[in-house]
Amino acid sequence: MNSENLTIQTLTEKLKQTETALLESENRFRDLFHLAPIGMAEVSLDGQFLEVNSSFCEFIGYSKKELMQRGFNQITHPHDRDVSMDYFSRLIQGEFKQYNLEKRYRHKEGHWVYGILHCYLRLDPVGNPFSVITQVQDITEYKKIEEDLKQQKEYLRLVLDNIPQQVFWKDTNLVFKGCNKKWAEYAQLESAESVIGKTDYDLFKNWEVAEFYRRQDRRVMASKKPELNVIAPKQKLTTDGRQIWLDISRVPMLDTDGYVIGIIGVLEDITEQKEIDEKLRLTQFSIDKSRDYVLFTDINARFFYTNEAATKTLGYSRDEFLQMQVKDIDPNASENQWSISWENLRQQGSFTFESIHKMKSGEHISVEITLSYLEYNNKEYGCAVVRDISERKQTEIVLQQAKEAAETANRSKSEFLARMSHELRTPLNAILGFTQLMNRDLKRKQSVLLQDHQEHLEIIGRSGEHLLNLINDVLEMSKIEAGQISLNSIHFDLLKLLHSLRDMLELKAQSKGLELLFEIDSDVPQHIQTDESKLRQVLINLLGNAIKFTDTGCIILRAKTVKNSKANRLIFEVEDTGSGISPEELQYVFQPFIQTETGRKSQQGTGLGLSISQKFIKLMGGKITVSSQLGQGTCFRFNINFKPAHTSQISSKPASKQVIGLAENKPNYRILVVDDNWTNRQLVVKLLKPLGFEVQEADNGQEAISIWEKWQPHLIFMDMRMPVMDGYEATQYIKQHLQGQATVIIALTASVFQQDRTVILSAGCDDFVRKPFRVEVLFEKISKHLGVKFLYEETPDVDECGNTQLPQKIEITDPSQLTSEVLAAMPEAWIQALHQAATKLNSKLITEVIAQIPETHASLAKILTQLVNDFRYDVIIELTSKIQK
Repeated sequence: MNSENLTIQTLTEKLKQTETALLESENRFRDLFHLAPIGMAEVSLDGQFLEVNSSFCEFIGYSKKELMQRGFNQITHPHDRDVSMDYFSRLIQGEFKQYNLEKRYRHKEGHWVYGILHCYLRLDPVGNPFSVITQVQDITEYKKIEEDLKQQKEYLRLVLDNIPQQVFWKDTNLVFKGCNKKWAEYAQLESAESVIGKTDYDLFKNWEVAEFYRRQDRRVMASKKPELNVIAPKQKLTTDGRQIWLDISRVPMLDTDGYVIGIIGVLEDITEQKEIDEKLRLTQFSIDKSRDYVLFTDINARFFYTNEAATKTLGYSRDEFLQMQVKDIDPNASENQWSISWENLRQQGSFTFESIHKMKSGEHISVEITLSYLEYNNKEYGCAVVRDISERKQTEIVLQQAKEAAETANRSKSEFLARMSHELRTPLNAILGFTQLMNRDLKRKQSVLLQDHQEHLEIIGRSGEHLLNLINDVLEMSKIEAGQISLNSIHFDLLKLLHSLRDMLELKAQSKGLELLFEIDSDVPQHIQTDESKLRQVLINLLGNAIKFTDTGCIILRAKTVKNSKANRLIFEVEDTGSGISPEELQYVFQPFIQTETGRKSQQGTGLGLSISQKFIKLMGGKITVSSQLGQGTCFRFNINFKPAHTSQISSKPASKQVIGLAENKPNYRILVVDDNWTNRQLVVKLLKPLGFEVQEADNGQEAISIWEKWQPHLIFMDMRMPVMDGYEATQYIKQHLQGQATVIIALTASVFQQDRTVILSAGCDDFVRKPFRVEVLFEKISKHLGVKFLYEETPDVDECGNTQLPQKIEITDPSQLTSEVLAAMPEAWIQALHQAATKLNSKLITEVIAQIPETHASLAKILTQLVNDFRYDVIIELTSKIQK
C-alpha cells in the first residue's frame, strides 16, 4: 500500500511537472506570438482569424476584434486570392508542411500593403490539422523602392529612346551592356536588348572594322578624357554607294573613386548636313561665277560679301567693298538702309526694283535689284542680286533722272503695295466674281433658287466689298507714321453699317457657340457724317478680337450718343466674356507688334489691329480705353465725333444692265482663259460659256501657247504671274508670230500701279483688266476688241431720285382683253420667263412668274392665273411668242 501510494504520488508530481512545463511552453509561445516584431496570425482551417498579434494589427490597420470577425480572403488583394487559397488548401491537405508566399493585403485605410508569408500547419494532440500559423514580414517599403527603381529605369529608357542621337555603352572589356532604340535600328538589331553581351566582332563581319572601333574605345578609356564631336565617315558605304558621315562622341564612365568602368558612345548621322554644306559650297561657287553681281549686307547695310561680278562691274576690290555701305554705291539708299526700308523688307520678304549704282570711276549704271530678306542665327541680312540694265534704260535715262528725287521717297511704299496688292487682290477676284455670278443666276432663275439665297448672297457681297476696302485701308497704313493719313468724312447710313457687321460676324460667332448682341440706343441717329471706312475697320477689329478670344458666353456691342454744345459724340462699347488680359499687359495692348499672352497662344494676327484702331479713333476726334479681368472678359470703349446727315445726302449707285446673251447672227468666238488659279479660271469660264462663247482654259503660259497654236482663239485672258511660264513670256512668244498679231490678249492683273501697266503693254498685251474685276468691265473689253454685240436684260426705268418707274396701271376684266400689247408693258426678261414656263407646261413655275407682277397690274395677274387654272397654256405661249424679240 505504501509502495502504491508512493507510485501514485510520484506520478502525480510528474503530471504536475508536465502540466507546469506545458503551461510554461504555452506561455512562452504566447509571448513569442504576441511580442514578435513581425506579424503573427493563427487562422482556422476555413480561413477565419483565430488569433493575431499587435504587429500584424499594426501592419494591416485593423484591431484584433475587427480581424476576428473576418477571414483572410476578405482583406487579400483580388489578384492574389486564388493563389493564396490554393497554397492554403494544399498545406491543410498535407501536400507540403509549410510554404512561403508574397501577397498583398488591403489596409483598413484603403491602400495595399505587401507582405512575405511563412505558413505552417499546427496539429492537435492526435496529429490532425488544427490551424495554420502565419508569419508576415512587411515588405511594403521595399516594394515601393523596387517600383520607384523600375519607374526610374523605364524613364531612363524612354529618355534614351527619344533623343535624336544614337547611344551605346560598354564595360571595360568592350562588351556591350546596352544601347538605345536609335542605335539598335542603326545597327540593324532586332531590339536594343539583343546587343547585351555582344562585342563589335559580333556586329561587324569585317574584323578590321570591328578592331577600328575598339581601338577608339580603348584610347578614350586609357586617357580617361572624352573625345567629343569627332566628324568621321562611316567605314562602309551604303548599298547605293552613298557615303554616310557621323558626328561621334566617346565619354569614359568613371566610378566614385575615379576608376574606369566602361565607355559611353553617342553618334549622330550628319550626312544630310554634310551634303547641304557641299551644296552650299557649290552655291557659293555659282554665285561667284554668276553674270549678275551679288551683294550681301548686314542690318546696317554694310557689305560683308560680294561676288566676282560685283568687283568687275563696279571696279571696287572685295577688300574695298568690305569697308563700304549700300549708300556708297546707291544714291537712293540712306544711312544704314537700302532704298527699301528694313521694316518693309522684313514684312514682305523680297522686292524687285530699279535703281542706279555708282562705279569706282564715278560713272553711273542703271540696275535692276532683287533684294531679299534673310534671317540666320538670330541675325538679319539683306541679299541683293543686281543686273546691269544700262542698255535697256538708255532711252529712259533723261526721264529717270527727272523722276529720281520723287521716286526715292515713294519706292519703299510702292514696292510694298505692289506685292501686297498681288497677294491679296487675286483671291478677292474669285470671291467678288462668284458673288456676281450667283446674283446673275438668281435674277434669271428665281423659280429655281430659294428666295432666302438672295440674303446670303448680299451678305457675301458686302463682306467681299468690305474686305477690298479694308485692304485698301491697310495699304495706306504706311501714311500713319508719316502723318499723311487723312479723314475721309462722308454721309452714310450708320444703322445699315451696324446691321451689315452683325450679318457678317454672326455666323462666325455661332460657329463657336457664342451669342452676338447689338444694343443700339434709340437716340443713335440713322444717318451721320464721319469716316465710314475707318469706323467699320475699328468695329471689325474689336468684334473680331472678341470672337477670337472668347470660348463661351457672348459678345455685346453697345452704341449711344452724347450731345452737347461743342460736338456730337458716338460712344461704342465692345464687351466679351473671354479670357481677359492681365493687368501687366494692359499697358501694351495698343502698341504695334506687341501681343498679349492670349494673342500669342492664338498664333493669329500681327499685333497691329488695336494700334491701327487707336490711330483711326484719334483721327476721328475720339479716344479708346480698355478694362479687363483675367478669366472674366474684356471691354473696349471708344468715342468719336460725328455730324448729323439727312437721307437725301446718302448717295446710291445706279443699277447696271445685265448681259443675258449674244446678239443673233454672231460668229463663234473662241476665248482662252489662262490662270494658274483654278477658281479664277472657273469664274471667267462660267461667265462666258452660258452666253454662247467657246471657251478653253490653261493653267500656265506654256500650256497656253500649245492651245493657241492648235485652236487659234480670237481672244486670250492672260494672268501675268504663273509658274512654269508667266504671262509676260507667253504673250511675247505669241505676239512675235504673224498669226499672233490677230489674237487679242487682255492681261488679268492684281496690280494697281501705272508702271506695271506700262510693262504689261510693252510685253505685247492689247489691254488689261485689274483684279478683282466687275463683270461689266470684262464684257466691255470683249465688246471693244472683238466687236461683240450683247443682249441685255431690260430693267425698269428710274426717276431722278433713283426710284423705280413702274409701267402705267393695267386694268382688264376678261381673258379676251389680254393681248400682246397688254403683255408688252411688262419687262422683256419677265416675258421670256413666262414663255419658257408655259412651254414647259409647268404651272408651279408660271405661278412664281405671275407672283412678280406689281400691285398696279393685279388684274393682269388675275387673268393669267385664270388661264393657268383652265390649262390654257396655248394662249400664254401664243401671246408671248408674238412679242419676244
